[in-house]
Amino acid sequence: MRLFHNIRLVSLALLLVLATLLLIQTTLVAEKQYVGTIVAVVNDKIITEEDVHRRAAVVLADAVKKYKGAELDKRAREILDNVLGELIDRQLLVQKAHSIIDKNPYMKEEVEKDLDKFLDDAVGEVGSLSKFYEIAIKDGINPTEKKIELKDDLMVERLLNEFVYDKISISPGNIRNYYQEHRSEFAVERSVKIMQLMLKFSSYPSKEEAWKRAEEIRARAVRGESFDGLVKEYSQGPRASAGGVWEFDEVLNMKGKIREAALGLEKGEISEIVETTDGLHILMALDVREAKEPDFETLQEEIQDRLFKEEALKKKKEYLRELKKNSVVNIVKTQ
Repeated sequence: MRLFHNIRLVSLALLLVLATLLLIQTTLVAEKQYVGTIVAVVNDKIITEEDVHRRAAVVLADAVKKYKGAELDKRAREILDNVLGELIDRQLLVQKAHSIIDKNPYMKEEVEKDLDKFLDDAVGEVGSLSKFYEIAIKDGINPTEKKIELKDDLMVERLLNEFVYDKISISPGNIRNYYQEHRSEFAVERSVKIMQLMLKFSSYPSKEEAWKRAEEIRARAVRGESFDGLVKEYSQGPRASAGGVWEFDEVLNMKGKIREAALGLEKGEISEIVETTDGLHILMALDVREAKEPDFETLQEEIQDRLFKEEALKKKKEYLRELKKNSVVNIVKTQ
């Protein structure tokens, strides 16, 4: 399916522009000068295949690692279509931002200040302007083009703040209603911070030998010997080098016998020996976080932020729909 295909009838003038651009492209290719294939035209601005692939590069690389064959082709097509849609939306916003801000001296000056501050901060992080340019060029970034792109981003941000986000209001009633409807989402489940000592079966002549050693170690811990010291001496678990410590939320994300044993402990308590397919585990509870349901006052700001983000996304989509109604967007060729 071709995205945003023929949102409006393409005017004769645009067709002439497009034909001219395609003619220029064909001529340059014939002269062995590469120009990216045009895949979309947004009013009088073009988006090339190179633009789409550059923006999609990281996601495409990730897809190559996860999928193969027909599934990879399908995912790649979805990624490229989505990125093309994002670039079309961005171009619409950039054009609208320029049409407003370029005529407003105050807003234009504020954008320039924001841009200067951003660049000053970036230069400050690397030490000098020459170093900044050196790093940019080494990473294949054209500093001049990047500055233009950053300026466009800042203009779009001001546009959306002025005409979309600043008009959003989240009422106290909406915040209260959301809290009542989603209370269970904010509940904090009881959890335990633990220290784990693990013995791998593969490190012992037999399972019986591993059990014998585990029982000896647990007995020493119960008698009061430092569990931390025992972990350092014997543990072969995934966190051995970090002291065998698992935080509250990490324990909640565990599965099976270890999670069950951990959540049943009280602070300072040492578990029975837990057997899994890989080995034997002894756990000690370092701390306990009791279950609780945060009160409304504690959550009010978080809920307001969540509702604002949801409304902002909705209003941005509505704003883009209006821009598209008053624009000419044509998909020339899918990637």
